[in-house]
Amino acid sequence: MNQTNSIFLITLGIATMGFLIKKFDFVTEQDGKAISKFLMHTTFPALMIVSMLRIKFEPTLFLIPLICIALGVVMTLVGWVWFKDYPNRLRGVLTMSCGGLNVGLFAFPIIEGIWGREGLVYVAMFDIGNTIITFGLVYSVGSYFAVKGEGRVNYGRVLKKVIQLPPLQAMFIGLTINALKIELPVVAYDFLDVLAKANKPLVLLLMGIYMSFSLERSQVWAVVKVLTIRYACGFIAILLLYVLIPEPTLARNVLLVCVILPIGMTILPFADELNYDSRIAGVLVNISLLISFLLMWGLVVGLKLA
Repeated sequence: MNQTNSIFLITLGIATMGFLIKKFDFVTEQDGKAISKFLMHTTFPALMIVSMLRIKFEPTLFLIPLICIALGVVMTLVGWVWFKDYPNRLRGVLTMSCGGLNVGLFAFPIIEGIWGREGLVYVAMFDIGNTIITFGLVYSVGSYFAVKGEGRVNYGRVLKKVIQLPPLQAMFIGLTINALKIELPVVAYDFLDVLAKANKPLVLLLMGIYMSFSLERSQVWAVVKVLTIRYACGFIAILLLYVLIPEPTLARNVLLVCVILPIGMTILPFADELNYDSRIAGVLVNISLLISFLLMWGLVVGLKLA
């Protein structure tokens, strides 16, 4: 069996396991909320630190995070405008869904399987931009709509919540350690690495626990709008990359795949923390996961990127 297919099937299998243990009442969605809080304060921060420590900095690589940031900003702005007539709580979760990408959990194993460790250099740099978008812009937008309508919005409070977010703090800690070339004790690195490795199965199980394709009729069109924003912007980004980087380099090939990645699964714990409808977030994540895999596979084979 093709290695990329194997990776996807394993991912799908773990998520299905989460769905089944919920279906047979071994866990509930309320248990999922506890798991998401655990992730936000333990495995997510560990994954951020370990990922930042593995990056080897080169001047040209710093353009890659800017591409991801630009894409995330454009998609979020389009969502902000398109959903302006929706109620605040629905507008919040929909606009959040427009920004972040699933890089660490979805892209890393697939790209490593296709291009090896050389490809991981570029996707890791892309993930820096995605982290800034996810924990800086996406979470800020969600926090804004979560309190809007309850009186005047306290922007200082929103900013404070963003700065205090453990994964964002962990990202800057990891970048600082890397930039200053600080050697972590082996036991400390191993401790973080074990936590980081635990993040993937836990998040995939969480995705399965929230897995649902059941929506109210009024929400179906909203979900279609989010997916339209994301993949329309993704295909525009692909065209721009072809124009701006005509040479078929490894960096360009990896970026062509990265711009159509699915919705980041961090939206699940974000939706829980901000008291949004987790079902909508789960449906968006699940549908985009399937769409992105098919698109990625089609691009790699059709354009002979590998």
